[in-house]
Amino acid sequence: MALHRSSDLETVTMTIEPPTLKQRDVNVEAHGKHLSIFLDFKRSENHDKGERMVRERSCGKFLGT
Repeated sequence: MALHRSSDLETVTMTIEPPTLKQRDVNVEAHGKHLSIFLDFKRSENHDKGERMVRERSCGKFLGT
């Protein structure tokens, strides 16, 4: 995450690059002087390892204000 303020201190720009997340997984809301970031993701991957099939699932949530 990177925060940058303009020289007049009226504009703040925040850049976040969460790994492997898509834009639909990120929700940003402004409440007065507060900015909230919600991340919600679910992933599923299948791997064929010889005679076995491996299925990996992961999910997570994050809230920052």
